[in-house]
Amino acid sequence: MRVDASLSFPDNLQPEKVGSSGSSAQQSRPATVSGQDQAQLSVDNDTIQQLKTQLSQVPEVRQDRVDALRQAVSAGSYQVSDQQLSNAIASDMLGRVIG
Repeated sequence: MRVDASLSFPDNLQPEKVGSSGSSAQQSRPATVSGQDQAQLSVDNDTIQQLKTQLSQVPEVRQDRVDALRQAVSAGSYQVSDQQLSNAIASDMLGRVIG
């Protein structure tokens, strides 16, 4: 992803600049983005509310998996390969899943 600082915002979405007196002034440059990719973001409140409701129903801890792992560790039947362990450590350190 490349960020091009020369792109300008549409007139109604210009960022405010704070001058030395502390007041803000709108820029009035026209939006000139030709031949570039564009993205338009919209907020659909109904969709957001629906997703929030679905998310609130998902348990933070999957207790069934925790119980199964606890039982396997207690019984001594939980086996982890060196590769799985190194991937888990690297994933935790790098914040991403490794192959």
